[in-house]
Amino acid sequence: MIVDTHVHVVAADGERYPLRPTGVGLDWFREAPVAVEDFLELMTPAGVERAVLVQPMSAYGFDNRYVIDSAREHSDTLASVVIVDAGEHPVGRLRAMARDGVSGVRLFAIGNPTLARLDEPRALGLCAAAADLDLRVVVTILSNQLPELRVMLERFPGLTIVLDHCGFPDLSGGTPYAKARTLFELATLPNLVLKVSGYLLEQAEATGDPRDLVDRLAAAFGADRLLWGSDYPQTHDRPYGALVELGRAASSRLAPADQSGFLGDNALRLWSRLGGSA
Repeated sequence: MIVDTHVHVVAADGERYPLRPTGVGLDWFREAPVAVEDFLELMTPAGVERAVLVQPMSAYGFDNRYVIDSAREHSDTLASVVIVDAGEHPVGRLRAMARDGVSGVRLFAIGNPTLARLDEPRALGLCAAAADLDLRVVVTILSNQLPELRVMLERFPGLTIVLDHCGFPDLSGGTPYAKARTLFELATLPNLVLKVSGYLLEQAEATGDPRDLVDRLAAAFGADRLLWGSDYPQTHDRPYGALVELGRAASSRLAPADQSGFLGDNALRLWSRLGGSA
């Protein structure tokens, strides 16, 4: 089973779900918006059976209603990861969203006015609450913030934490990716899982063979700690099916069981109800 762990959706109904641009990132949500119904129609031809909807900070900020409603309406296929306003009773907000069926919280610390660092009390408090609520923790940071992630990983050794886009490492120069040293230094922390996104694979493709990146990550972290996600439609320079094929091709040198893990089985261990077991 292929599970896409990083999908953004944008509502066609702009009155019910108005955009709330934050200025973070590009205007992909205006250039190439994809509603959840349209995304569901793309999944089957591409061979994708399940997906995780990730709240797009750039498009909706802290208004998670569309992600929550979409995943709840299609709960047999989709899970949701939300972003909480860390400035106003964040733990209470997260508990309320958990009752709405969300599956994870995204600690977005890039240009976020309410959460600038992962090692500050608000971020650590949200992490503790997520652990209590059995929610997946997904962090979005830049590579210079990886030391903050280390603090969080060491504070919660029993909690699996997923790193979006592998922390946007510098892949210039290609393998062995010497400029991404700070990322590979985290390999000794077993509770870190890496999300190898379509965006990241395209960066690797620009410097060489994306298989080299997946192989290097698997050698350092273990293939069981890698997740594939398309980043569609934020990444939209190629059709969705081509992004799925990029994930397949990039992992094609892994052993068959490891490739299956990368493309879906590892994700099902984290989002177990997508496999029908929860």
